[in-house]
Amino acid sequence: MSEAEKEIVYPGDKVGTSEEWLAGEGTYQEKGNIYAAQFGKLELDEEDLEAKVEAINPVVEVEKDDVIYGTILMRKKSMAVVTIDKVEGASRDVKQDVEGTIHISEISDDYTEELENEYLVGDIIRGKVIQVEPTIRLSTVGKKYGIVRGCCQECRKPMEFKRKKGKLYCPDCEIYADRKISSVYGKIKLSR
Repeated sequence: MSEAEKEIVYPGDKVGTSEEWLAGEGTYQEKGNIYAAQFGKLELDEEDLEAKVEAINPVVEVEKDDVIYGTILMRKKSMAVVTIDKVEGASRDVKQDVEGTIHISEISDDYTEELENEYLVGDIIRGKVIQVEPTIRLSTVGKKYGIVRGCCQECRKPMEFKRKKGKLYCPDCEIYADRKISSVYGKIKLSR
């Protein structure tokens, strides 16, 4: 069956019976029937006797060496937990509830004494995936990585980057913050 001939199916569409086919990727079996679990193109593999649905616009999976954008969710003494929102270059957002961690040793080229001096909860960072199994580990070592949108520690509003000082500045509170800032701070369009 050519790509053009493949039938488009929607979640819940019946694609066959368990007497004819095995439930493959993108399908599930219920009460003797095989149903599509996702929107996509139906593929009936006659060699393996498997019904599959190939997603047309699949969710993005995080892989090693991906550049990601994420939000600092929580800080601990030696690591930060990040909700991964987007993989750079991907047309879709990452599936929900994907989290990674940044160990204090992976924040900067320089020695980092206290993680809380570098990131605040709510900061949006640009990082690199350095490990995906068993858990996702991130790094912000390097000039391009770090905060791309920082929050003021007092009023929580977005801060401006003052290049001459190399610090973030809140015009409302008139305070500066010296944190791990990406060289692309303020140059990237963020959807929030």
